[in-house]
Amino acid sequence: MILTFLETLKTQPLYLNFVFALGVLSFLRTLTSILKWVYVYFFRPAKNLIKYRSWALVTGSTDGIGKALAFELAKQGLNIILVGRNPSKLETVSTEIKSKFEKTQIKEVVFDLSSDLNEGIMYRPKNVIP
Repeated sequence: MILTFLETLKTQPLYLNFVFALGVLSFLRTLTSILKWVYVYFFRPAKNLIKYRSWALVTGSTDGIGKALAFELAKQGLNIILVGRNPSKLETVSTEIKSKFEKTQIKEVVFDLSSDLNEGIMYRPKNVIP
C-alpha cells in the first residue's frame, strides 16, 4: 500500500508534491503542539514551589481566587504574604490559614490606593508591640 502511494506521488507534478509536503509538515506541527499540551496539562509532574523560595505573595487574598490560592500555597508548605485592602478581612483569612496550617508564617500588608498614597500602604507585622 505504501509503495502504491509512493508510486502515485512520483506521477504527480512537482508543485503538487510540494503542496503535499507542506500539508504533512503543517499536520505534524499541529500534532506536536496538541501532544505537548496534553503532556503539560495531564502528565507533567507538579513543580516543587519550595525550591524557588519559601515565601509567596498573594494579592487579593481576602476573597475568591486569591484566598483559595493562599490556602493552596500554605498547603504546599510556603509562608505567605497576604495583600488586601480590608484589614479585618486580612486578619480573618490569616487566622483561617493559621488554624488549618499551623507551621505557616503569615504577614499581612494592607494596600489601598483609593485614598492618600501615604496612608494607602500599611504593613501589619504579627507579634510586635508598638
